[in-house]
Amino acid sequence: MRALRENPLLRYHLLGATRHRWRRQPWLYGAAVLGIGLVYLLVLQLTVFSEASIYATLWLTLFVMCIAAPLMAYNLFSLEYEKQTWESLALTRLTAREIFWGKYGAALTRVALTTLLFAPFILTTHHTNGYVIAASFATLFGWGTLLISVSLWLSFKLKRTLNTAATLYAGQVIVLWLLPMLYTMVISLNYVSSYVLRDLISSVQSYTEAFGTWLFALFNGAFIVYANPFTVATELEHMGEPITYWRDTPHTLYREGLYFMLWGFVQSIFYLGLAALFAGLTYRGIKISWRK
Repeated sequence: MRALRENPLLRYHLLGATRHRWRRQPWLYGAAVLGIGLVYLLVLQLTVFSEASIYATLWLTLFVMCIAAPLMAYNLFSLEYEKQTWESLALTRLTAREIFWGKYGAALTRVALTTLLFAPFILTTHHTNGYVIAASFATLFGWGTLLISVSLWLSFKLKRTLNTAATLYAGQVIVLWLLPMLYTMVISLNYVSSYVLRDLISSVQSYTEAFGTWLFALFNGAFIVYANPFTVATELEHMGEPITYWRDTPHTLYREGLYFMLWGFVQSIFYLGLAALFAGLTYRGIKISWRK
């Protein structure tokens, strides 16, 4: 793809800007990298030796992704407006497609590298299996991709770095914590609350029933909880536990329901679909303003 392979803007955001920061403040960035590296090794050691489950590991990696991913893209366009360099790009021969992929491709590469950085955490978890590991990677990467896509779109629309950052982090608090909490509070007043969130999944014993359950979740609001990446981490914990049919039939049915629902993969597809939507809106905005 020429927009990526021969894109000077992509090389600048991946290498040039980073090299410039290192030359400008080597001690500051060197100390930051050293500190983050030591914390990374310490947390990895604690995770391995404490035999952390996928629930704790994925929660930790998702928390870091929620903080780090917006920082990868929240100023890619707003900084151009604030430094008044946006119009200078018009003097170059770059097209709207090349500008979009130069910025979005750099952020997407960083999300992929961050996901790989957490591979030792996910691969060393206990009481897990191949499905849970693959679903964990898909969820982590999908959520990170959605965050940078929204960040890029907000950066282009709001044109202010501070406004973009505030909207991103406040929006995450609302979507990940406030809305699920309000939903569970509302349905807790109704006798069907446990059926909606737990027993409904236990009754799923085929892919056809799983498809119907996802549709039902869209219409009754349960998708607000099901689509939460931290809820995905919580339920993946059940899918990695040893099977004990003779002792724990309800729990076994619940785990099988999660398998039929392709738990973790459906949510990641949803994240990637939304990410493509916001990326498309950003590209459309660039194309309209650029006319190239």
